[in-house]
Amino acid sequence: MRAAEPAREPRWRRYALRAVGIGLLALTAWLVVDIARETDWNAVLAALRSRSAGALAAIAGIALASHALYGMLDVLGARSLGLKLPRRRVWLTATSSYACNLNLGSLVGAAALRYKLYCSQGVAVADVSRMIALSMAANWLGYLVLLASLPLWVPPLVMTRWIGDGGAIALSGGAALAVTFYLAACLRQTQWRIRGHEFRFPAIGLAVTQIAVGATNWALMGLVLRLALGDGAGYGETLASLLVAAIAGAVTHVPGGWGVLDYVILKSLSGSLDPHRVVAGVLVYRAAYYLLPLALAPLSITWLLRRGKSRRVTAKAQAA
Repeated sequence: MRAAEPAREPRWRRYALRAVGIGLLALTAWLVVDIARETDWNAVLAALRSRSAGALAAIAGIALASHALYGMLDVLGARSLGLKLPRRRVWLTATSSYACNLNLGSLVGAAALRYKLYCSQGVAVADVSRMIALSMAANWLGYLVLLASLPLWVPPLVMTRWIGDGGAIALSGGAALAVTFYLAACLRQTQWRIRGHEFRFPAIGLAVTQIAVGATNWALMGLVLRLALGDGAGYGETLASLLVAAIAGAVTHVPGGWGVLDYVILKSLSGSLDPHRVVAGVLVYRAAYYLLPLALAPLSITWLLRRGKSRRVTAKAQAA
């Protein structure tokens, strides 16, 4: 009796995914070309040369601090799930995976890296999925907290430029409702079952802590961009442009938001800042927040994989 063959993906879906991929590449190329065409690169180089070594070091340090804080989301998630893992390994797994995901996205398997690293440490796939879900929820709920509170302390010029006054109010109100719903579900200890996986909302105390970490991480990202832009850039306006760019990046699914994030920030701030300074600032921001952690990630990944291999060898030896 022949085993049943696995269901093949419909042809139309394969073609649709290819079309979407080609479309995203075309969008990225168009945005990059548009920025390059309108930019005086001599002015950008002059703006880059004006940055002191101390200022660049501070920007890099805050960027790494933001990545380090993001790693605490997984540490808190592992504790809530009762996983007996060394905190250092969880933190290194989270930070290295975050750096890869920021730059490479899921198109090249960056999401699979997190599963590989955790599974090498003996964590069940279902628990990895739950931990990733908790961290992603905390990260984006922290984002929503800032988005909801932004109109209270920042003139909504950046957001209204893209979606109008009504859209800005609706977006902030929707963000507040989403955070309220999540906290209410945590208070009631609600459970959801999605595609065969059970998701339990964390306890309210842990949820508040995780959301606070997520919001602080986004605030630090805004600070990195503000410092990268240099004098004359207001923190609130800079953070607002980053939050809008994050929405655009999430919608388009371009790996690393390349082209999309840069374009949105440039168009958001060019009315109040010299466009060439904005381009220079975004380049510094990319180097500090995206490329520097990506350059360090292979060190953590190599160490974690070696430790995981050593653990499996030890376990086999004890079982023999």
